[in-house]
Amino acid sequence: MPPQLSLTLLTPYGYSNGTCGYCSPAGKRSKGSTSSKYGMVSEQMTPDFYQLLIDRGWRRSGDYVYHPDMARTCCPQYTIRLDSTSFKGNKKHRQVVNRFNRHLETGHKPGESSTSGDVGKARKGGNAQKDKGKGKGKDNTGPKEDLLHDLHKYEIGLISNDEEEGLSHKFETRLGPAKATAETFELYKAYQIAVHKDKPDGVTLRGFDRFLCGQTLIEAPIKYTENVDEEIRQGKLPKSYGQYHLLYKVDTKLIGISVIDILPNCVSSVYFIWHPDWAWASLGKLSALYEISLSRRIREKGVEGMKWVYMGYWIPDCQKMKYKSEYAPSELLDPGTNTFHLLDNKLESFLVNHPKGYVPFAQITSSDLNTSKGKDEDRSHPEQNEDPPFSDTTSDIESDEDEEPPSGLPNPPPPGFEDPSSISDDDVEGVLLSLGRNKYTKTGGKLIPICNLEFRDQEAMYTEIREFLSAVGKGNVASIEGGVAGKAVLYLG
Repeated sequence: MPPQLSLTLLTPYGYSNGTCGYCSPAGKRSKGSTSSKYGMVSEQMTPDFYQLLIDRGWRRSGDYVYHPDMARTCCPQYTIRLDSTSFKGNKKHRQVVNRFNRHLETGHKPGESSTSGDVGKARKGGNAQKDKGKGKGKDNTGPKEDLLHDLHKYEIGLISNDEEEGLSHKFETRLGPAKATAETFELYKAYQIAVHKDKPDGVTLRGFDRFLCGQTLIEAPIKYTENVDEEIRQGKLPKSYGQYHLLYKVDTKLIGISVIDILPNCVSSVYFIWHPDWAWASLGKLSALYEISLSRRIREKGVEGMKWVYMGYWIPDCQKMKYKSEYAPSELLDPGTNTFHLLDNKLESFLVNHPKGYVPFAQITSSDLNTSKGKDEDRSHPEQNEDPPFSDTTSDIESDEDEEPPSGLPNPPPPGFEDPSSISDDDVEGVLLSLGRNKYTKTGGKLIPICNLEFRDQEAMYTEIREFLSAVGKGNVASIEGGVAGKAVLYLG
């Protein structure tokens, strides 16, 4: 691959305020510009560099990459990740899996009797006796079977033809590129209108493609130690790191889409779309379990770095985002130190009771934080009307479209940012800028040091670059001194 094609290119948007979707009803945003963040646009980014960014509190929405100002924004957004290798699930997760599997096997939905439509009688080789007594909410499998094992119990491609013939419905999943198709857009539109109350004219193919599809992330091959050619062919495992749609189908009809990024150390949830007719099935929770399973299966095939599922942001005073702490063991990122801490009851309780502003986690947690009982705690929250997946809702996804014009970084800078005053003119002048690149063919161009260029307003340009270095981290940006490998390149289009 030509060098210019494998570079991470970042264009600063700057620090700005905009409306917030977290402290508003579904489908609406705050009236005031209460959400504060630093944003930038990335025409292309390596999976390795995006992994670095999300480990510093950043998130991606299409080609827009943003970092909340955790000291000033109305709804502080904490990066949360789940250890997929240690996840066991709770009673609620078990009920979701059992309910969905029961429907695939018998054709019954919750509340339907065993004779509804005589579906059970129509099954070939059915297990009517096995189904007897499996009432709502009961955990009949007990601890004998792993929850994620049962998740795939009736999945086409993972069972024999004889087992497939005995099912009432055929369920299959397939991992594919994050591309907008007529089928995926149709489901997306139906979901936005029914669940988020969007106006039909406001749900466009362009919007779907911009925020939930595209190719911002540069594909990079995954190095498995085991042969996974068949799993890749069947769409069960990814061939490369990048952006994906995990499709869920029943009887060939698309009922759900997990929009995910697959990165060197994690599966990162972006969004989940489900068919309104399947509200009874809790597909949001089911999709979360599938993303956990995907992370674990990639690791089991020899990708040792793959361990986590990044669940987006956790917001302590937002019920539709707070539920993510039910998945354990999970960790929260301290935005001031960029270190992860186990999300135990003590940390969660403090943040729920102090939902605004930033307090270093070291002042909150006990010295024996890492030995707390986070793995075994049941932190279930009250049921919600909507069934949330890990990912955000459309009204919560950030973009640069509703932002006020950017302003300078506040003083002091957002937690986790470097102090701009500590970044010298020499640091700025050593930054490498990509110039002369063809944005359509994504070829050509040179990397020119800032010191070799003249600007109409040098003071303003230096201030913008200094703030960019503060946000991303001086050591993470390509420069004369630090080189280019593994770094992001400043790109002004």
